[in-house]
This record gives sequence, structure tokens and C-alpha cells, in this order.
Amino acid sequence: MLLALSHQIGEIDQYAENELGISIIELMHRSGEAVERAIRERVKPGSKVVFLAGKGNNGGDGYAAAWLLSRDYEVTVFDVFAKGQRTECGQYYLNKYKETGSSLVDYTSDDSQDAIISSADCVVDAIFGTGFVGNAPEQIKRLSRVVNETMGAVKIAIDVPIGINADTGAVDTNLACRMNATVVLSFIKPGLVSFPAKPYVGEILYETLGLPREKIEERFNFNYIYVDEKFARSILPKREENSNKSSFGRLLVITGSDRFPGAAHLSLEGALRGGVGYVQFAGAKSLVDGLCQKMPEALYQRIDDIENIDDQGIEMLKSLSAKASATLIGSGSDCSSGLLRLTRALLSMPGGPLVIDADAINVLAENREESLKLIRDSKRVVILTPHPLEFSRLCGTDVADIQLHRIDAAKKFAAEHKCVLVLKGAGTIITDGKTVYINSSGSSALAKAGSGDVLSGFLSAMVAQGVEPILASSIAVFFHAYAADTLARTYSAFGVIPSDLPRQIAASLNE
Repeated sequence: MLLALSHQIGEIDQYAENELGISIIELMHRSGEAVERAIRERVKPGSKVVFLAGKGNNGGDGYAAAWLLSRDYEVTVFDVFAKGQRTECGQYYLNKYKETGSSLVDYTSDDSQDAIISSADCVVDAIFGTGFVGNAPEQIKRLSRVVNETMGAVKIAIDVPIGINADTGAVDTNLACRMNATVVLSFIKPGLVSFPAKPYVGEILYETLGLPREKIEERFNFNYIYVDEKFARSILPKREENSNKSSFGRLLVITGSDRFPGAAHLSLEGALRGGVGYVQFAGAKSLVDGLCQKMPEALYQRIDDIENIDDQGIEMLKSLSAKASATLIGSGSDCSSGLLRLTRALLSMPGGPLVIDADAINVLAENREESLKLIRDSKRVVILTPHPLEFSRLCGTDVADIQLHRIDAAKKFAAEHKCVLVLKGAGTIITDGKTVYINSSGSSALAKAGSGDVLSGFLSAMVAQGVEPILASSIAVFFHAYAADTLARTYSAFGVIPSDLPRQIAASLNE
């Protein structure tokens, strides 16, 4: 699903009015109807409904909804800034609401006004929408606290909840309110489906407002995409009947260690279940001897322990990587100077895409500037798959700051270092610095050691089959998390273990 940035919403509104013949007043009416439906489905007639209306179009949407509800509900609208409506269309619906004789009050932070809000059955946030920039006045922060402390009311936001950055998902914790639902108008904004904002948004009630999406999608450039099931299945590569193992690529997997042998098993099985024609595993004798009995489908290359790898061993692995359509390194490889030398050697050579995971990221982070230059200058596509802590080490930024600005942090890093970045976590972000993909699937069922190893193998298999790296990464993330969601319905989020995932991923691909 395509997502729209805040500035695009205004452009789409103008396009609808000027070229499609749909006036802003009509769009505002449709928005009001959408909010009306959301309230009627959740609150019985006769209930007390309070609207908190700003002075822009978001407030206008609120007045339209309040007007439509006023005959069946006890409606009060607080003019939050005591300035009415600055737009002609908003003023039109403010006047419509006034004609009903329902209550319209300038908000003054008075205790008696706060009591009206606190006693409401439903509170509707129509304050800012996509128009909020900068610091809010102190009285708005106070109003936010009143809403947050209001217990028992259904809380609904129009388009974007207060305190949420619609484009980035950043949250002003002094301002944000947790909503039961958000009526999202025209297009969903990327910040609403991203963390940390997502828990504040509540249920997304998406309303197209009757706009012709195909015409709009042809007219505007959309660089933010929500990876849902429909999108993921549309990208999944087709497998022709007249094909053979050479048709589906060759993947080199360099993962695991004596300390983390399970990572080798999980990444290898993830790769084998991903459909790649050949999977070649390179590892120490102790790993290979165990794996080849469990997974005879892979090709195996015994190497010296990576910790003590010499120049001859590195050259041999470079040769294998040169023949592969993709290479994976780092999952459970244990941090060592040998792993750093090998990872840098692979970065410095031409070849198919290189997927760098876990410990390979950690060793690169030990000498950040030199490693980042190698990533930027690499002659092959580089895909990095860090979790937030690994990413913080690599970019030298506090992990808490990264989590507060996940989209911006990921996009900036990928653009600067000319790579594909998969920033794992709830609502995984996949970006090349130009296009941003936000994953829709997943849950705490994946919050276990080993889940990322399965993902790295499966993702690398998709890349090895020739799918464009950013698309391969996006669908791999989706199906990996979708499999966990499916398993959780049987075993619960507590009971799913990473070794369950490879088979379930394969089953999900077959649905």
C-alpha cells in the first residue's frame, strides 16, 4: 500500500479540486461522514461527544462531523485556540455546526471545562492533523493531559493524533494521547504505521474519501510503501515450470561459530526454505559435520575457524563469493579480527549482493569510519540487517534516539552510505535512502534469539534469486514476520521458537 507524506496530502486535495472537480468543501463533508460513522459504531446515540477543534482543515473536519452528529448526540465542541476557522471551508462547517444550537466553547484551561471533557463518552481530537510543526502552547499540553487522564471515553483522532509526526512516526511524549482509533483520510501517512507512534494511533480506520487512487498514483510520486500481504505476494518471484536449479541462483552462507552453532543451523535452513537453487555453506569442520547430516541439501566447504583465518582462506572465500549470486556473512559468527578482515575483503571485491548481519556488523562498527567508507565505496550491493543496538554501534548514535526517529535514521544512513538498510524491530524499516518500506507483519513472537538468523538466511535466498535487493529484503521481512504471526495463533507469542519459522515461511509462501 502506498503511503503519502503530509505535503502530498495538500497537493492531492488541490489536484482533486482543480482537476477532478471534487471541492475541498465536499472532501471535508466526506471526512465528517467518515468520523460520524466511526463514532456511531462505537458510541450509542444520546451519549456525550466532545470535539477538540483546531483552526485548520483538521478542525473543519471536526466541525463537519459534529454537525452531522448533533441531532442524535449531546455534542460539545471546544475551539481549542479560540480563533474559529482560518479556512473558508472550515468556516462553512463551523457555521453549519452553530446553526444546530449545540454547545461551542472557547477552551480556556478552566477546571469546569476539563470536567466536561473528563465526563464525555467520546473525545475527538481534531486539533492539528498533518499541520502540526514545532512546540505546542502550554495550554495544549495541559489539554493533552486531561484527555490522557480521561477514563472510559472512546478516544478518536481525525487523520493524525496530537503529538505524532505524520511523516516520521516521532512522538512528542508531552503532547501525545493514546487513541482507540484514528480515522485516516485520503492516504495513510508513514508515521502512523511506524514506531514509536503506532501504539498512540490505535485502530486505523482508513477512508479513501472516494478519491480515484489510480489517477492519483499516476500523478504523484510515492516513495513510502506499507508492506502488506497484497504487496508482498505481488513481488514474490514466479517459478517457471521449465526451470532447473541453475535458474534460481547460488547463495554462499558464511555464518555460525563454535560459540553460536545454532545460528548456522537457523540461517542455513532459512536459506534452503527460500527457494534458491544452490546453497553453499562455508564453516569450520565442527559446524559442517553437524549441519550436513541435518541438511544434506546444501553444498559444504570446510574452512579454518574464522577467528584464525589466514590470507589463503580469505582468498578461497572471495573466490566462492565471486561465483555466487549473493553472499551472507555474520549471523552468529562471533566477533573476531578474522571476521573483520574477511568482511572487509568481501566488501572490497566486486560480486553479487553482500548481506551483512549481526557480528559482521558489530566488527565493522569497531572501526566505524574506515568500515563505512568501504560500504560506501563497495562495487557490490550491500545489504545491512541490524537490530537497533547494532545499528547504533554502526552509526555512532544513541539507540534511544534511533528508536525515536526510526524512519529518518534509517533513510539518512542508507542514502549517505549507498546501501540497503534493514532496521529490524517492530515495524521493520527497509530503505535504500530513496524509497522507504515499512513492514506491517510481526509481533513479540519474534523477540527471541535466533529469529534474526532465520531472516538473514531467507532474505539472502530471495536476493540470490535475482529479486531487486530492496524488494527482496522487503518481502523477506514480511513473510518471516507473517510466519511468526501464523504460528502464534497456535503456540502463542510465548511459545513460538525460531526453529519453527523456516517451515512456516515455506507454508506461508504456498497459501
